[in-house]
Amino acid sequence: MTSDQRRFQVFVSSTFLDLVEHRQAVTAALLECDAFPSGMELFPAADDDAWTLIKRVIDESDYYLLVIGGKYGSIDPDENLSYTEMEFNYAVAQKKPVMAFLHGDPDAMPVTSAEIDPDKRKRLSAFRKNVQGSKHVRYWTSTEGLAGQVALSFNRFTRLYPSPGWIRADRATSTESIVALAEAHSEIEDLKRQLESLKSSAPAGTEKLSQGEDLFVLPTLTEYLYHGPKGNDIDSDFWAHVPTTWNEILGAVGPQLLSEVEQEELREAIHEWLIVSKRLTLEGLIHEHLKKEKVKWDESAEYYPTKVKIDNEDLGTILVQLKATGLIQRSVRKRSVTDNGSYWTLTPYGENETIKIRAIKKGIGKEPALLTTAVADTALES
Repeated sequence: MTSDQRRFQVFVSSTFLDLVEHRQAVTAALLECDAFPSGMELFPAADDDAWTLIKRVIDESDYYLLVIGGKYGSIDPDENLSYTEMEFNYAVAQKKPVMAFLHGDPDAMPVTSAEIDPDKRKRLSAFRKNVQGSKHVRYWTSTEGLAGQVALSFNRFTRLYPSPGWIRADRATSTESIVALAEAHSEIEDLKRQLESLKSSAPAGTEKLSQGEDLFVLPTLTEYLYHGPKGNDIDSDFWAHVPTTWNEILGAVGPQLLSEVEQEELREAIHEWLIVSKRLTLEGLIHEHLKKEKVKWDESAEYYPTKVKIDNEDLGTILVQLKATGLIQRSVRKRSVTDNGSYWTLTPYGENETIKIRAIKKGIGKEPALLTTAVADTALES
C-alpha cells in the first residue's frame, strides 16, 4: 500500500505562547495534507501526568515536527531541560522521523518573542546547534513561510521515511483497521472544529492579560487653546491621562486593520480617535489642568483640545497588548525592498472582535424613512 493511501499522525513540538499563531498555521498545513497533528494544546484531560502523556502521544505518532523560534521554553525541574528539548530527545531516542523548522534570523525577532534570560539564551543556542548537527533542518522567518515549508516538506518526508499511518476504511482488510480509521476521522474533524473556534476565542494562556473592557490609562500630549473672557488667550500643552478600555482602542483602529495599516498610520488613527471620541474627556482634563495652573476662570471662557499625540513607548504598549491577546499580527505581505515600514493586520479572532464592537446593531439609529429632507440633503452634501 502506498503512502498516499494512508493518513499520518504528527506530533507538533514547540514553545507555546510565543508561537501560538505559528502552531495554528502548522496545524492547518498538516490538515491540508490530510495528516492529523497532535500537540499539548489539543490533548484531552487525562489522569496521566503531563510528561507521561507527552511520551505516549509521541509513541503513537508517525512523525515528530519541531518548530524553534526565539524562546527556550519552560524548564522541567527534574531533567533541567525545557519540555521542547525533552520532547525532541525522546522522539530521537524512539527513532521517530524528525522534521525540524528553525527560525532563520532569531536575532531579528521582536522582544516579545525573544529569550531575554541569559541562561535560557545559551540553552536555546545549544539546542539549535544540536538539532542542526543531527537533523536536516529548514528555516523560516514568517508564519506564512513556516506553513509553506511544512506543506512542501511533508509529502516528500513521508516518501523518504515510510510509516504505518492510518489506512482508509475502503481499503482496510480488518475490523480493527475500520475502527482505527473511524477514530482518526473523528479526531481530524475535532481538530478542524478547534481551529475554527480559535477564530472566535482568545488564545489559550491570555486569561491573565488586560483586555476587553479592562481599564487602560493612555498618556497623551494634549495641545489646547484657552480663550478667556478678557482676551487672555493661552495656547499650550500638557500630559493628559485619558481613561479608556482595550475594546475602545480596538474599535478605533480595527477598521483600518481589516486589510493592513502601516504603523505610523495606525498612530495617526489613534490621534484622530482621541481628538474626536474622547473630546469631552479631554475638555474635562484641560479644565482640571487650568485650575491647577490657577488660570483666572469665568463661565464664559472657551477651551478645547487642538491636537493630541502619543509617544513611541505608549504606541508600543498598545501594539504589544493587542498582539499578546491575539487580536493583531504583523503583516507578511511582500513589499518593495525600499519599503521599511512596519505593517499590522487583524488576526481572524481580532476581525471577529472588531465586527462585534463596530457593527451597527439592529434598531439603533433612525429608520431611513423617518429622515427629513433637510437631514438627507445635509448628509449628501457632507
